Amino acid sequence: MIAGAAGLGSAAHASLAAGAASGPELRRVSYKSARSGNERDYFVYLPSGHATRKNWPVILFLHGNGERGDGKGELDYVMAHGPLYEAWVQKRDLPFVIISPQLPMFSMGGVDYIKSRTPAQIPRRLAEGVPARADERGVRLAEPMRGKATIDRLPDGPHGPVDGWNLIEDELIEMVDATVRDFRGDAKRVHLTGLSYGGFGAWSLAAKHAEKFASLSPVVGYGHPDHAAALAKAKLPIWCFVGGRDGVVPAPFFYPVFERLEALGQTSARLTNHEDLGHFTWVRVYGGSDLYDWMLIHSR
Repeated sequence: MIAGAAGLGSAAHASLAAGAASGPELRRVSYKSARSGNERDYFVYLPSGHATRKNWPVILFLHGNGERGDGKGELDYVMAHGPLYEAWVQKRDLPFVIISPQLPMFSMGGVDYIKSRTPAQIPRRLAEGVPARADERGVRLAEPMRGKATIDRLPDGPHGPVDGWNLIEDELIEMVDATVRDFRGDAKRVHLTGLSYGGFGAWSLAAKHAEKFASLSPVVGYGHPDHAAALAKAKLPIWCFVGGRDGVVPAPFFYPVFERLEALGQTSARLTNHEDLGHFTWVRVYGGSDLYDWMLIHSR
């Protein structure tokens, strides 16, 4: 259960400047996790001028596997990528309320890139200027660019990889409802996006709760063909992104769900292949403006 914002206190947030009510704010919202039984936090970003406008479009962002944590001392890891990184760390004036939760560790604590991470790697909002962005080409690329046919069998089922966002879907929906209620979000303009593990989670969540969202935009995370019927029935606008040289989640894995959507008559679904990029395609996608502009033209 998620408490109302008034019960959380306004001290647990940072603002652009002390007392600057019209500046952007980053708040921590506490809730009791039904899955773990523990109290956890998630971030809610409020854009500049939030107090001057009645309703704002909302983005629910689901991070990748490397940003998991305890929802308390480790929550800052979710600022590493995505819309929250762009709005808060890079100081971009994105006109959205942004919800950024943290996926529990579950069985992933032994993964090398999680074990070796340190708080020093977390990008921070600077008093002056902004930090350098990550290299969009990432640390590894698959073989040289070439076209590939679709595949007949996917490595994961409809829920995506093990211990993913599907395990806390009810909590995510509660976060959306609480944010719309407490932070002047527009229930008809809630947009769902996520990268890698979060991309898989976004497909799954949208398929179960298509009525909640104005758009779906997974990045380097494919959907399962079983998701297609619910999404096509809801006519949910979809824009998915893949890296043509991604050796982690290869492009052919993305085709089956789009072929199924096409067969079902879904005309508002698009797949963009950044053929020159690998798994870090999200740096370009979230660092640009096209996705946010596309979100702003859609509502339920």
